[in-house]
Amino acid sequence: MPDDGRADAVVDWTVLKSIQQANAASMAATEEYLLAAVYPDTAGNDDRTRELLERSIKRHERIVEQLELAKTSIEGKRTSSNTDPDDSR
Repeated sequence: MPDDGRADAVVDWTVLKSIQQANAASMAATEEYLLAAVYPDTAGNDDRTRELLERSIKRHERIVEQLELAKTSIEGKRTSSNTDPDDSR
């Protein structure tokens, strides 16, 4: 199958989107904790902080899965680019 460049664009999008999601999840966790730290009477206590950390861990576990998908996409791209086009006959 000839490479029309779209496969590279899909891989690039997958990688960039995964990194963006990881960054967004990290920032959301930081913002939530900052709110709890700045306004402890209204937003923060030990139970709330524990919940925040548990949610953050779950979000980051999903993000790690997305980053692994992106890594797999790159590895698949490398494998397919090393394939001889005449082998598909």
